[in-house]
Amino acid sequence: MPDSFVPSPLRDNWYQSSSFYGSSFALITSVDEAGVTSIGPYQLSFPFEVIKRRSWMVISRPSSNTVANVRRTLKCALNFVEYDRAQIETILKFGYPGQLPAEKMAYNTFTLVDSPTPGRTGPGLPQIIGEAFQVFECTLDVDRIAANPILRDSASAHLLLNIDNILVKQRWKGRIDGSGDEMPRVPLTYGFRGGATFWFGEAQPAFKLPIPDLGARHEVVHYEANRIDDGVRFTLEASKQLTGIPRPFLRQVLEGIVWQAKKRGVAEIGPEFLEQLNKERK
Repeated sequence: MPDSFVPSPLRDNWYQSSSFYGSSFALITSVDEAGVTSIGPYQLSFPFEVIKRRSWMVISRPSSNTVANVRRTLKCALNFVEYDRAQIETILKFGYPGQLPAEKMAYNTFTLVDSPTPGRTGPGLPQIIGEAFQVFECTLDVDRIAANPILRDSASAHLLLNIDNILVKQRWKGRIDGSGDEMPRVPLTYGFRGGATFWFGEAQPAFKLPIPDLGARHEVVHYEANRIDDGVRFTLEASKQLTGIPRPFLRQVLEGIVWQAKKRGVAEIGPEFLEQLNKERK
């Protein structure tokens, strides 16, 4: 049969050489030994921890200049740019190994600017890309890498980065929650293919769909409740008790519960706390 599945041999860089993997990418700025900011594109760059800790994982060739810079200075910035066909060739050139920052700057079409974050400029601290729609300013977690044999001993370089600051352009700040009818046009890459080409995907306008109204099940309640305030967490048992709230009023009710918890110095909301609030309302 022409469309039957057939095996694809596992090779090095298997996500590019043995399969199809389209993803976004980060332009990582880091500082070289001469104190100059360099830019390197990284496809294998993605969220690592998203609850309580905010961290990012970058997987790279261990010999890359970015890895050397980050291991020496412990600092880097992940810059995310919108799709611009005119910039794609610049990004492609950035990925060619062994280049010095001065060589990259000779054809660079992006603008490097100082970070607006207090204390984030000076020796060892990279500039950021002015055209980016968002930037993650990060610090390498040396201790956790050293304590984890998977990260420490891998043939690839695993950069476990703690996210110190998230910078978002003003026009996008109010739309992080999905309000409005527009999202940044995030470019895609399919990676290095066939030994001669690097594939990119043209961004299409994003569209949104409403969440199916299947009722406020406890998983939905738990997810929404624990997004409200980092200092107040709902237990799963508490979330199960709140499934009867009509969906249009769920966020309002949860915010009220969080407000009461913060007022009373409660960091974890369990069934007992909800029972106490219910008694007080009667």
